[in-house]
Amino acid sequence: MFVLLLSMSSCVSYEKFSMEVFKPAEFSLPSDIREIAVVSRNLKYKNDTLQNYQVKNHRLVKDKTRFNTDSLAIKACMDSLSARLSSENQFDKVSIIPVYSFPQMRVNEIRPDRSEYYQNISEKTGADALILLDMFSCFYSQSETNSTPVANVVISNIWSVYNVRKQKITDRFTQVDTLYWDGIDENEHFSKLRIPAKKDAIFLAAGIIGKNYSKHILPAWTKASRNIMTCDKPELKQASELAQKNKWEEASAIWQNYSDSKSKRNKVISVYNLALASEMNGDIDKAIELTAQAATISSGAFMSSENEVVRNYSAVLYRRKIEISKLNAQNDLQ
Repeated sequence: MFVLLLSMSSCVSYEKFSMEVFKPAEFSLPSDIREIAVVSRNLKYKNDTLQNYQVKNHRLVKDKTRFNTDSLAIKACMDSLSARLSSENQFDKVSIIPVYSFPQMRVNEIRPDRSEYYQNISEKTGADALILLDMFSCFYSQSETNSTPVANVVISNIWSVYNVRKQKITDRFTQVDTLYWDGIDENEHFSKLRIPAKKDAIFLAAGIIGKNYSKHILPAWTKASRNIMTCDKPELKQASELAQKNKWEEASAIWQNYSDSKSKRNKVISVYNLALASEMNGDIDKAIELTAQAATISSGAFMSSENEVVRNYSAVLYRRKIEISKLNAQNDLQ
């Protein structure tokens, strides 16, 4: 009997699928902010001395031709952020202060400037808020893995938001991102031409980084993944295949038929997947209710792995519910 119950549980498998979810901003700009100015303070750490270096095959080498990538990269970063801000109906005007407006300064620490600095910019631009790129730093690496070249750019930024009416910094955010190139396209074909050289890679990466920062201050779509629970039973396998084709209604009809099954395995698979279908239909409360049922069904020693999957998904749903509440609150402020 022990062997039989174990085998019933062990045939459960999972099919991962990708989805997009709309996430709230980590820091929400107040609704009375209608005009924004994007500014680079052009600060650099004193110990950031590798601007004219890169890594090639795990060795630090100096660039044969020296070129200043910072100004172009900072401009690309601010341009992409500005474009994202301008695409929102939330703001009446988004302006960019030219990169060369402030000379580069090397400092030991990145600290807020005097209040006069921010007030002077806000008076000249008429902005209600300043988004400041306090510090920008990047580093390029290229190497070969199994005779195939790859490249990456590590970018580190510090951003601040200055609220003109409150006359203070209301948010400070440190951003570190790494972007990779492996030369492989969506059809799994490799081309060395898809591996950018240092200057191009930094320029491309900076534009992406600016857009990525916008997700900190604006709601945004982001990729997520979920797991469909299935087994070798033909009908449940068919339901999984339907769900992966985004035919959730047809899949749910099959799962509903098995939600009262005498087989504990089939029952937990069906109830768990019905929770998944409820989330896809936008009913988070129903999904949470169904994961609670699935957790009860899968309790016990013989379905511990399935129970863990159910409980992990339940935690995801609770976090998603909080995010939706935060999104609704942010929408009300606009």
